[in-house]
Amino acid sequence: MTLQNEQERLVAQTLAVVQRLAQQAATPLPTTSSSSSSMPPRLRYANKRDLRAEMQARLEAFRNRQRFLEIEREAHYQQAMQRIRAVTESYT
Repeated sequence: MTLQNEQERLVAQTLAVVQRLAQQAATPLPTTSSSSSSMPPRLRYANKRDLRAEMQARLEAFRNRQRFLEIEREAHYQQAMQRIRAVTESYT
């Protein structure tokens, strides 16, 4: 997978997330009966450990992605330098 293809894929994913969030913001929240309206909404995480575990997993995934992109960047740089050296050596 090339760096440009990966960038295009990430931009498309980001755009999809933004569009989904915009649709959710435009959609009115469902109303409940008046007896349960005084209760706070349920939290997504039962406790802080669940939240912390998800945060750690996302952080690790982000770090892995950054490592992958760094390797791809270095490989692209090396290929470009080889092409440049080949061209400049042909002139000498």
